[in-house]
Parts: sequence; structure tokens; C-alpha cells
Amino acid sequence: METVKISDGIFLNVISTDKFKTNYLSINFITQLDKKTASLNALLPEVLVRGTQKHKDIPALKTALDDLYAASVEGKVFKRGDYQICGLNASWLADKYSIDGTRITEGTLDLFEEILFMPYTEDGHFSDTYVESEKNDLIDDIRALINNKNSYAVIRCKEEMCKNERGGISEYGDEESVRNITSEALYDAYQDLLRTSRIEVFYVGSGSKADIQARIEKMFAGKNRSYKAFEKSPVITEVGEVKNVTEKMSAAQGKLALGFRTGSVVGGEDYSAFPVFVEMFGNSPVSKLFMNVREKLSLCYYCRAIPDGIKGIMTVTAGIEVCNKEKTQNEILAQLDAVKNGDITDEELILSKKSLKNAYNELNDSPPALEGWYLTRRLSDLGDSHEKVCESFMKVTREDVIRVANKIKLDTVYFLEGTLSGEGDDDE
Repeated sequence: METVKISDGIFLNVISTDKFKTNYLSINFITQLDKKTASLNALLPEVLVRGTQKHKDIPALKTALDDLYAASVEGKVFKRGDYQICGLNASWLADKYSIDGTRITEGTLDLFEEILFMPYTEDGHFSDTYVESEKNDLIDDIRALINNKNSYAVIRCKEEMCKNERGGISEYGDEESVRNITSEALYDAYQDLLRTSRIEVFYVGSGSKADIQARIEKMFAGKNRSYKAFEKSPVITEVGEVKNVTEKMSAAQGKLALGFRTGSVVGGEDYSAFPVFVEMFGNSPVSKLFMNVREKLSLCYYCRAIPDGIKGIMTVTAGIEVCNKEKTQNEILAQLDAVKNGDITDEELILSKKSLKNAYNELNDSPPALEGWYLTRRLSDLGDSHEKVCESFMKVTREDVIRVANKIKLDTVYFLEGTLSGEGDDDE
């Protein structure tokens, strides 16, 4: 990947490859999570893709995209650590596959720029109709989070663990904040994002890097910017008394989520060993959690570890019978202690590295996956390639894994206690 500074706080990241028939462009507005702006930033991308000054509604936009060999432009919002990222993704067929001479790349970038900088407005602000429609959809999305009990338990665990931190704020904001958004306030937030946020642009595909750079430079030329880099949030490594939170819910299973402070962040001194630890502990079919908690002891339907390398936390989540809550929690902690105490075989270390290497190789199969991995590195101001990082963790030793494991501390235990009898999958 090559990174070019376009202007103050705006960066273009180019991953040149001929592997895909399509090209991919994304723009990421990066801000610190804030309760005052989270819902505004979450709503904005969906309002932007409702229409432009030239293509005033979804049918008109869809027709224009269909004429470009079914190109697509979509909104997005997500979070990484204490950061909220919102923006747009575009995907289109490479020009060499056009059978009628259509300049697909040029047309798609024209439309992308139009959506981004010339949105449909009425009386100097976004359309009230569009804003109210998307507000209802966003509220529905917030309410729907509870439908997937597995991911909901992880979300709630992180909210409790990071209650007084930016990372505890949802990337969607909250219902009340969404309900109070006006079209005028959203337009002001849009202008503020263009002016002050850090902007990371990614291009994955074929064609000339120089041409893409020239187009992005032209796209942002003359834009009024007052960017000020924000300070990185401190990484919390110490914990006090373990927080225990239980919520009862109409569900067949119990959902257990343990939140840990890891002390390991992307770019940190020990971070090359941390992914190996996660793979060995709970993120592969040969991990200690899978082999012992699930297979050997049959305490859960699933059990895995989910790291957040920006925030320096890890969540272990398990779907269980309610009666097995204490046994499962104790066994998860016992498996962590086993790693801390050096109970690691040569085979476990080798298989964990191989599994991790396979996962890194699979990044090359998807432009969004490549973007996601490199965006995390960019948030930590790193520019190394995934191939280089892969080389580094292949050199990780048993002692390295033990060292990072001993930095990990339990912070929060969240339990979603199902009140329905019987077995089943609650992800409906």
C-alpha cells in the first residue's frame, strides 16, 4: 500500500492490484466517539445516498449506477476503539471489461463526488422527508441490535467495561438523539465533518495510481479545511474490582461475555505476539477455548475471543445453558491461566501461526477486507504491509506469547440470562 497526503488531514491509500474485476473506493471520516455527534454521523451517510442535486432521489441514482454496469455507492458507519468512522464505499467494474466503451471509472467517480459534495438539499439543508425516513430506519437498526443475542452480549459487555470512555458509546448513538435530529442540524454536522475530520481515502484496484491521486486531489481542491489532529485516547491497563452485570431476557440460551484489558495495542512493543496469543487462546478451531470449553467439556455452543487492537481490550463470548454460567466462566479463565503459566505445546504454537497466516492471506480476496485491515494500521499511524506483519508474527516465540498473556486482566463479566427453557439458537 502507498499512502499520499492530499492536504491537511486528508490521506489517500492506494492498494494496486489486478486481481479483481472491480475497483473499490472508500472515504472514511474519522472522529472521536462523542454522544453529541454519534447519531448525527451515523445518519449522515444514509441521507447522502438518498439523492444529489442532479439525481434527486434513489430511482434516479440507481438508474445512473445501472448505466455504469451496475456500479454501487453505499453509506457506512462503524467504530474502532474510541473512533467513529462514517463514509461512503463505491465499487465498479474495471474499464477494460466495458463492451461498449463506457468509461465506468470516470462515471462512477463523477457520481461518487456528486453524492459526497452535492447532496440533494431544500432551502439550504437536507430534505426533511429524507432525514425523517432515514431517522426511522436508524432507530429500527438500533432496536434490532438485540435480535442477535450473540453480538448484543458483546456490545453490552463493552458498554459496561468502557462506560466512562469514548469506546463505550455506540457508533449509532441512541434512539433519543436520533429522534431529536433536524435536517438543519444534520447539514451543519455534514459541513463540520468535511471541514474538521481526519479523512482516509482508500482505493483498491487496477489502473494508474497517478490518475487516482490526481482525481482525489481535484475532488478536494479548494475545500475549506480547519483540521486539528486529536490526541489518542489513553490505553487503560489497570482494573479494579471486576464488574458483574446480569440481564434477564426471553431467550433459550445464556450469553456470557467476559471483557479483558489486554495492555496490547496495534503498534505496541508486544503486538506481534498478541494475534498469535488470540489465535491460540480462542480464535481458531485448534484454540484452547474451542478444544477444551466447547469440545472436551461441552460447556458451550460456541466460544471465541474477539480482540480490539486499537482499544487494547478483548472480549470472550460464549453461548451456554444458563446453568453452566459459573463452570464456563471458570474454565475460560483456567485456559487463560494455562497460557500464562506456559502450558503451550510446540504443536499449538505452530498451528496457531498457520491459522493466523491463512487468515492474513485471505485478506487478499476482498477489497473491503484489505481496506479494513489497513485502516486499523492507519489509525495507529502505521504503514507496514500485511505481508510484513505476517512475517513478524511467524517469528513469535512461546515466551512472547506467555508475556502478552500475563498482561491480560479480567475487567467485566456480562451475562445475558435466558429465561426460556429448552435449547436452540437465539440469533433470529
